[in-house]
Amino acid sequence: MVKSKETVMAEMDSAAEVAGEELVALLLGNEAAVLAVAEWWRKHYLGAGHKRLGRLLVQRVVKQR
Repeated sequence: MVKSKETVMAEMDSAAEVAGEELVALLLGNEAAVLAVAEWWRKHYLGAGHKRLGRLLVQRVVKQR
């Protein structure tokens, strides 16, 4: 079954809400590190794009495992 664009967008909105809640929890645990990554993201997202920056972060996690 193919999902409608509206369904996909609603699922993405829901996933973003969960991610936002997790970010709040991360801030409580290590605010300085989270804010440093947020500042890094803000500095580079216009030039590199969100997708590329996201890939860099995920690759970093994969290398740590």
